[in-house]
Amino acid sequence: MKLNYVILDPYDTERIRARQHLNEVDGLNLAGEFSNFNELKNFLQYERADIILVDPSLDDEKIFSCIERQKLQKKVIFTSKKSKHAVKGFEIGILDFIPKPLNINRLNVTLNRLEKENFPTTNINQKSKQSIEVKHNLKTEKIILSSIQWIEAMGDYVKIVTPKKNYIVLSSMKKMQERIPEKQFFRCHKSYIINMDGVENFSQTMIFFDKTLIPLSRSKKKIFQNLWANR
Repeated sequence: MKLNYVILDPYDTERIRARQHLNEVDGLNLAGEFSNFNELKNFLQYERADIILVDPSLDDEKIFSCIERQKLQKKVIFTSKKSKHAVKGFEIGILDFIPKPLNINRLNVTLNRLEKENFPTTNINQKSKQSIEVKHNLKTEKIILSSIQWIEAMGDYVKIVTPKKNYIVLSSMKKMQERIPEKQFFRCHKSYIINMDGVENFSQTMIFFDKTLIPLSRSKKKIFQNLWANR
């Protein structure tokens, strides 16, 4: 299972440098980049992050209190040039502190520890999945993942749309997202998950998908554009 990571750093150049280093590490998936904590907090309402790389120098006290309030300590790695951030970080229980400039070997040690603690070797890589089973109309049905066009939130349920049939399933969007491959499916809006393989085009606010317009959140636009460019 790939680990989702996000970067919170006020400086564009530092985020780029961190991303370049992390791209060299197998088993990691970039889920987002943010320049302030409010952007990160909004993201975490709908998305999963296993690792959060934070430079706390953008607002020391606010960052510390927000991490504690959101109970994110066990996912947070501080990256900073200031050793005082290590002391304060370990006081509140963060996962680790790695001085800047980021050392990839040092990071690997932390990632290996995190994976052993939270992702046992019995987990199956999501890429190996070809289908999922869902309960629909009191029956268990198998859905081929490649046939899913998009998934839409419907209160306590989700609607899974395929060319031949729609499935209404009791599930949250977040739970559904955990069951499907991260590289293939993208949550472009709080109410929509799309199959990237079916995207035809997009605008500033909409994704064109098989003659259907799917909304694209402003906060997700940059991540979506990166995914689109790398396909």
